[in-house]
Amino acid sequence: MDGIVNFITGIFDAWRGQASDPGKQCVFAFLLLLLALDIARKGWRISWSRRAVESVAATLAIFHINIVLIPGLWLLSGEIETLYGLLGIPSVPGAVWGNLPVWALSLVAILAHDFANYWNHRLMHMKWLWPVHAIHHSDPVVNGLTTYRVHALEMLVMWGSYTVLLTWLGLPADAIGIGALILLLHNIYVHIDVDWSHGPLRMLVASPRFHRWHHADVPEAYGKNLANLFPFFDWMFGTYRVPGPCNAPMGAAGVPRNDVVQLTLWPLLEWSQMATRGVQALRAVLPGWLARDTGVREPRPLDVKAE
Repeated sequence: MDGIVNFITGIFDAWRGQASDPGKQCVFAFLLLLLALDIARKGWRISWSRRAVESVAATLAIFHINIVLIPGLWLLSGEIETLYGLLGIPSVPGAVWGNLPVWALSLVAILAHDFANYWNHRLMHMKWLWPVHAIHHSDPVVNGLTTYRVHALEMLVMWGSYTVLLTWLGLPADAIGIGALILLLHNIYVHIDVDWSHGPLRMLVASPRFHRWHHADVPEAYGKNLANLFPFFDWMFGTYRVPGPCNAPMGAAGVPRNDVVQLTLWPLLEWSQMATRGVQALRAVLPGWLARDTGVREPRPLDVKAE
């Protein structure tokens, strides 16, 4: 009984934390501003087509499911931090950062965070983690709220990767907080439904056009433009692609679009199918391996035409 009470209390704490966090309030105000600009630019009817309403409703549902799961994610992320501590990895002494102003430390935090995010993002576009990240790519109407269309397991993967890749830096908490807020606001910005480029700054700061090509449902765009803020990471590691204005459809082939139940279960369903295919493939080749290792030839069909 105490476990149930603690779980429910954790959910309410998560709700209160989201509502009272100044950073989240800043994000909410930013989303309202983007909505007002979008309506002013396109008009109410175009901005709120039926497909767009369905997309936003599904994203909000996924967001609230994640709120319910946050207490469990906190516990799991705490276990990851404990395991990291057991590794005994040395960290940069705090004195190294002591003489730098907060703005400079925030820039270091943003650069380090985006470098880590590039690699965990690249990992999530590979076979076994793609079913987790596919939920983010399922949105057929990419907009500012798409930022929050992520599976709870993706949040856990990201927290775990940040623990491993960034903890050793020992950056001050205020610099990390400022950097995280800037990155979140920029992440919302690159998801808005516009085809803006940044001209001569396009390799320095990611634009909505850069990120729309990442969400484009065309084979040549798969696994491209993985950096959130700094496109030069993609240029350095061979994943940059912005051939021009993006008129391609958004989404991910084979992934449900706005079916919240299927999207929530999607990683488990895909992993079970992948495991089944793996077992079937293993069963198909295992007799041949055993025969080769033991020197026993596999039985061959009788040739009735032989003398």
